Amino acid sequence: MGVFKKGADANRLDTIVGPGTICEGSITSKESICVEGTVRGKIICEGSVVVGEKGRVEADIAADSVILNGMVNGHIVAKTKLEITTNGKLKGDIKTGSLIIAEGVLFEGKCQMISEKPAVEVSGRPLAEKDKIQSR
Repeated sequence: MGVFKKGADANRLDTIVGPGTICEGSITSKESICVEGTVRGKIICEGSVVVGEKGRVEADIAADSVILNGMVNGHIVAKTKLEITTNGKLKGDIKTGSLIIAEGVLFEGKCQMISEKPAVEVSGRPLAEKDKIQSR
């Protein structure tokens, strides 16, 4: 499988959709998922989703982090990080905390950066409730 050629740790992956496998429907996992085959539907993962070089996803993805080295036709919400490597192709919108896009990537869609931090901080700490500006 393509993802293992770059030294990825197979023990850290909970679910693998192998080459030649077509999965239709929703996949939900608390651990990490690697897609080397085809997924059509939806992927919801509390861990990482890795789409290998031969992986094809025709689905929306919601995960903690996503590494895209194959093709995704769908929207991606990656809470902490989305990395699209040189061979990655994405047709869909992105919401992520951190975005890394390699040179030569095909990306068609909109990007929105998300953050769990408070909107305004003073000296690295959130404003106290009494200090917040009230809108009228």
